[in-house]
Formats: sequence, structure tokens, C-alpha cells
Amino acid sequence: MRGHELSELLGVPVSTLHYYEKKGLIQPQRGENQYRNYSEQDIKIMKYILILKEAGFSLAEISEVMQRYFREPHGVDCEVEAQIFFHAKIHDLKQKIEQYQTIITIMEDLPVMLGEAPLARIQEKNDALVDSFFEQKGWK
Repeated sequence: MRGHELSELLGVPVSTLHYYEKKGLIQPQRGENQYRNYSEQDIKIMKYILILKEAGFSLAEISEVMQRYFREPHGVDCEVEAQIFFHAKIHDLKQKIEQYQTIITIMEDLPVMLGEAPLARIQEKNDALVDSFFEQKGWK
């Protein structure tokens, strides 16, 4: 598959594909004309990269994941290390989900709160949610 086709398929700019290649995350083959040809494996790896990126992984972390878990043979130590690493990331994502749920709850009540006669109960609940959110984030 050519770069522009993969770009359309995954909804990423061609420049992103080139950047990921430069960083060693993907390694498309080149034809005689020097055009990049992305294999099914390249496409699968790109999908994993985009999921990890969406989950908040840094490019350095994604690079490590690609190298350690997709390109190198794994042993028992690698599996244990991977479980620890991914469980920590899963924990972070679950915390973010909770934070987004709090934000949604606050936003759902904002139209009522901002009316001419805000309900004290809703105001108190949202004030507590806002304070709790800031405490979870370590903000003041």
C-alpha cells in the first residue's frame, strides 16, 4: 500500500507516516521507484501506534513498546516487565476516565446552575466535584 492510501485509511497525514519511519517505528519497503510500500505488518503496527498514542503514550514509550514487544524475542522477564508497565498505564487511563466522568457530571449541571435561580443542592454538589477534581490532579 502506498503512503497516501495508508494516510487515507488511518486518517493521518503522510508526513506523520514519514516521521514515524524516521523515528524507526515503522519500516516500509521501497520499490524501484523509491516510493514507500507499506505491508500488512506495517499497517498493523501503525494501528497499534495510533492506539498507544491515543492512550497517552509518549513517542519514546511507543518506540520502546514497538522494539521490545514487536521486534525482539521475549522471555519471562519481558512478560513480567510488560505486565507491570501496562498495568501502570491502565491505572492512569482509569483515573483519566474517572476525571472525565466528573467533568461530564459538572457540565451536565452547568446549564441549570447558570440559570436565573440556581439550585443550591446542584451548586453544592458541583462545587464539591470541582474541589475533588482539583485535589485528584494535585492542583490548588
